[in-house]
Amino acid sequence: MVPALGLLVVGAVVLYLGAETAIRGASRFAHVAGIPAFLLGAVLFGVDIEGLGTALVAAARGQTQIAAGEIFGTVLFLFSVAFGLALLVAREPVPAPSPMMVVAPAVSMIAAAAALFDHFVSRPEGGFLLALYVLYLVFVVRESNAGLEQVEETKRRSGGEAKSRIALITVGGLALLYVGATLLVSGGSRLVDRTTLSAGFVGAAIVGTLASLDEVLLEILPIRRGTPDLATGNLFGTLAAFTTGVLGLAALVRPLDVDGAANAAFLGMAFLYAVVSTVLLARGRAGRLLGVFVLGFYVLWLVLTATV
Repeated sequence: MVPALGLLVVGAVVLYLGAETAIRGASRFAHVAGIPAFLLGAVLFGVDIEGLGTALVAAARGQTQIAAGEIFGTVLFLFSVAFGLALLVAREPVPAPSPMMVVAPAVSMIAAAAALFDHFVSRPEGGFLLALYVLYLVFVVRESNAGLEQVEETKRRSGGEAKSRIALITVGGLALLYVGATLLVSGGSRLVDRTTLSAGFVGAAIVGTLASLDEVLLEILPIRRGTPDLATGNLFGTLAAFTTGVLGLAALVRPLDVDGAANAAFLGMAFLYAVVSTVLLARGRAGRLLGVFVLGFYVLWLVLTATV
């Protein structure tokens, strides 16, 4: 018990240091290089290395129900706990990204739903989902390039701060983020080794949560630092990445069986995406009321699925 708790404490400290460094580096790099912050959030932070690694390892070991649960649980946790807490501590309502960036992940959701229809994701389906994620990345890059003119003036004012040095700081922060998340997952796994809960629930509610704790900081810190586009880019980029790219890669490693708990995580994730996207599209911003709602929904989901 003590070694596991020690891993959790050390992991939390390293995680915070890594997130702080990565956010500061990414924000400065976006200004200096003239890259839209949403693009960095969607591409750089959207592919959560810890969550991806956990899903692939679980699939390779034949624990495909845990892998599926972790994939959907990661996004569910991001849209509820991480984004909800970020909205509660935000100094002002968080502005919405462009409507196309909000709507685009819906294609990923529909494709994932089609693959999950028979509660099984085959290798051909995995290959299709992975290809779809590549198309999403191309779309995001092209859409973001259309707004480059808006950051050119900021880029000129940034002077000669070395892009390579800032990029190195960002990568170093991401490395610390990965180490911290790895320690947290290792410590958490030791605590839940003897659980009697279903594999899908363990993957969605426990492993997915532990692997996504870094997402709380990747949502809160950019919003508090005045770079909300990094947070919303991470939010919608992670949704697209995990419902297509990560799910596809895991299925290529080993076809996935999806149990009822993992399917419930997908449905909860889909519901939260619908609510969050509707609010952002209708109001152009998200505030504390939405934060309270998504947090409350996550608690309700945990209670209902734990008793199934």
